Amino acid sequence: MANIQITDELLSKYFAGEALPEEAMAIDDWKNSHPDNASLFNASWDAWQMASTHPYSKPDLQAIWQQTISRPRRKIRILPWVAAAACLLTAVALLWLQLRKPATITIAATQQTVTQTLPDGSVAKITPGGSISYNNRTIQLKGNGDFNVKYDPAKPFMVQAGPVQITVLGTAFHVEENDSLVTVQVSSGKVKMNKASKEIIITAGQMGYYKAGALVLENYHFTFDNNTLGSIIERLSMAYHKKIVLQNPAMADLRISSVFENQALDYILEVITSTLNLKYAYRNPGEIYIEEE
Repeated sequence: MANIQITDELLSKYFAGEALPEEAMAIDDWKNSHPDNASLFNASWDAWQMASTHPYSKPDLQAIWQQTISRPRRKIRILPWVAAAACLLTAVALLWLQLRKPATITIAATQQTVTQTLPDGSVAKITPGGSISYNNRTIQLKGNGDFNVKYDPAKPFMVQAGPVQITVLGTAFHVEENDSLVTVQVSSGKVKMNKASKEIIITAGQMGYYKAGALVLENYHFTFDNNTLGSIIERLSMAYHKKIVLQNPAMADLRISSVFENQALDYILEVITSTLNLKYAYRNPGEIYIEEE
């Protein structure tokens, strides 16, 4: 296509429908090549339409263009009440979002064990010296705690104990946390215990623990055949990493026979103390005392 110069005469022919096909194509290409060209084209079209109702006179395109680019831009004035309303709406929206955010609940046990039903229906039992922070089925645990979790397949229940994360759907389990050891004992159901990319699945009667950077799963089988309570307590203390104390040293000579297959420590102690007319209680983190009824 020949190089066609866009002039006011050519634009007038275009507006009148008298331009040749190649001239019309050249004008379209010119108009679409730059916003300034499009503005000049539109201004020329307005002037041509006005002139078409009067005796024809050639439009002064340069003058039209100067008027177009020198026309002052309108300034948008924001009324004070509009700005105030916008600020108020923003504040209300932020407040609404804050109110919708689940509140964090903190529970601490100082002198005695604290049992608390959580907003989701789960139950937490915190032994003296322990505490939890609960928010939307996620718990940060310090010390020792027992949890009976309400089943919710859409929202797993999670406990963060030291560097270890424990994830459950619905179960009962016991967690102990201190600076060097995290232990999890499951009474019913199952939990997942993980540290970074490593994980173990703990089912009822098993215990998992984290120590020295390792996750360990242990199964327990105890057969006691007329064993003394003193020897039984020693084996249980070593197996479950607990300090079990007999309040009265004379209790060590009591004897019992029983078999336990992958049972939680609380279950074993409940059977032993009930059989011997004793009782047990958590006194300090990681310490269990066996006492007379």
